[in-house]
Amino acid sequence: MKFAYLSAEDAQRLSADLRSVEAGITHTLSLHTAPILEAHQMYSRRTACLSGYVFGHPSLGDSREIMTSQLMYMDTEVGIARTINRWYRLGRPAETGKA
Repeated sequence: MKFAYLSAEDAQRLSADLRSVEAGITHTLSLHTAPILEAHQMYSRRTACLSGYVFGHPSLGDSREIMTSQLMYMDTEVGIARTINRWYRLGRPAETGKA
């Protein structure tokens, strides 16, 4: 059985994206076309991920509740998150503690 959590190509893209963010360069990251994740919150499933309602996802469409792949980077002040698979623009966070 073969298993690869992350392909070399995906690792290179992720590495390049993280280097850009760390250098403060975000204009090259195609963030304007990244899906928006509304009511987002971070979960742990033996690895960090996000859940929320996605809009503009290339294969999942709009208004669908999802759980992302492994979270690799998140900056809530800037409103962006990078998972193994793609960038997300963060909409409003989930409401917590409401009865």
